[in-house]
Amino acid sequence: MRKDNRKKIPVLLKSLFLAWIIYMAVSLLIPPLFHKRVPGDAGNEDNRTGYGEARERVRSIDNNMDALLWRLRLIEAAREKVVLCTFDFRDDNGGRDMMSALFHAAGRGVQVQIMVDGINGMLYLNGSGNFRELANHENVQVKFYNPVNLVMPWRNNYRMHDKYLIADDFAYILGGRNTDDLFLGNYTDSYNEDRDILVYEAAPGEGRSYRQLLEYFEKIWELPCAKPYQKKDHGRGTLEEHYADLREKYPEAFTETVWEEATMETNGIELCTNPMEPKNKQPLLWKRMVEEMKKEEDIFIQTPYIICSRDIYRDLTDVCSQGRKVEIITNAVESGANPFGCTDYLNQKEKIYKTGVHVYEYAGGQALHTKTILPGDELCIVGSCNLDMRSIYLDTEMMLFIESKELNECIRSQGEELKKQSRHHYPDGRAEDGESYHPVDTGALKNIFYGVMRVIIVPIRHLL
Repeated sequence: MRKDNRKKIPVLLKSLFLAWIIYMAVSLLIPPLFHKRVPGDAGNEDNRTGYGEARERVRSIDNNMDALLWRLRLIEAAREKVVLCTFDFRDDNGGRDMMSALFHAAGRGVQVQIMVDGINGMLYLNGSGNFRELANHENVQVKFYNPVNLVMPWRNNYRMHDKYLIADDFAYILGGRNTDDLFLGNYTDSYNEDRDILVYEAAPGEGRSYRQLLEYFEKIWELPCAKPYQKKDHGRGTLEEHYADLREKYPEAFTETVWEEATMETNGIELCTNPMEPKNKQPLLWKRMVEEMKKEEDIFIQTPYIICSRDIYRDLTDVCSQGRKVEIITNAVESGANPFGCTDYLNQKEKIYKTGVHVYEYAGGQALHTKTILPGDELCIVGSCNLDMRSIYLDTEMMLFIESKELNECIRSQGEELKKQSRHHYPDGRAEDGESYHPVDTGALKNIFYGVMRVIIVPIRHLL
C-alpha cells in the first residue's frame, strides 16, 4: 500500500505543476484581451496650458551622450530632492554613472527617491552591490512598482513604463530613455536613438507640467503595488570611486549651467498620463493624442513599432480621413531592435497601410526608440508611449504636450533627415526609397527566425 502511495506522489506533483502552468497561462493571456474604451466625451476637453500661468522652457535631448550629461547636471545642481523613475535600470556603465551621482547627492544631504519597474528591478538590480550600496544610504528611498506576483499572476502584465528625473523644483527630464547603456552615454556600438525633453522652471515650482508631474509621482509612490525595496546587507559597491572618475571623465557636467540660455521658450506644457494602477486601463492618453491629431491637417509620428488593435486601426483611419496626411517613421524590420514589434509589422503591415497612413521604414543604422507626435506646426507630444497595445492599454505611460513652434520645427527637421534614410510605403501600396536609403540584408537565419515568430506571436500580440 505504501509503495502504491509513493508512486502516486510524483503523478500528483506533475498534475499540480501542470495545473499551475495552465493557471499562469490563462491569467497572463486572457484578462488583457478585454480592452477598455473611454466612455462618452471623456478626454475631449482641451486642457492645454494658457498664457496666464508661469512659463516653462524646454530643450530636446536627442543624443545619448547629451542625455547622460544633462542628467548629471540636474543631479549635481539639486540641493534638496531628486526623484528618478525608470522602467529599466541596470548596473552597467551608464546605470553606474547615475547610481554614483545619486549616491553623492545623498551624501551631501539631498533626499533621493527611486522608483523602478518591479520586473526589471528584480532581474537587474537585486544582485547589484552598487545598487545595494545606493539603496542603503540613509537619504535614499527605493520602491519597485508591482513586483512579480505568483499568487495573482494576471497583475504581472501591468508595468510602469515611466521615465523621468526631477531635480528640486527647478527642472526635470522626461522622455523615452531607460537608465542603461542602450540609452545613456557612449558605451556601446549598438544603441537606441531616443528623445527626452528637459523642462526648466523659470519660476521654480510654478509651471503647470511640473506640478502635474510631482502630483503624479506622489500618487504612484503611495500605491499599494509600489513595494519598498528590502534593504539587505550593505552592498560592497564602488560608487564613491566611480563618482570621482565621473567628474574627471565628464567635467562639462559639473560646471555651472545657465539654464535660461540652454532652453527655448514655450507657450505652455501639459502632462498627460495613463491611469497608474496595475490593471487594464482606459486608453485616456491615446484618446487625447487622437483628438489632437484630428484638429490638424499634417501629422508626423515617430514610434519604435506599430502594434494595433481593431480600435487603434479605426482611430488611425479616422485621423487619416478628411484629407489629413499622417506620416509615421518606424524601424525597418531588417534593422529593428525589438523582434516582437518587427514580427507583428510583417504580419500586419497591409492593414496598417489601409488606414491611410504613410509609413517610413527607417534603416539608417541604430534602432529608433523615439515616441513623438507632431499634430500641425506648433504642438509637440513627446514621452514614453509607443504606438502599441501594451502602451495604450496595459502600462503606465506619460507624454508632454508642448506648445512651441521652435521645438516643432526642430523635430520636423530631424524627421526629414530620417525620412531620407527610409523606404516610404504609400497608402495605395506603392513603395519609394529615400535618397539616402540603403537596404539591409536580413540574412537567412533571421528570415527563418521571423518565419517562426510570425506564427508564435499571433495568440499573444495583445501583450506586445
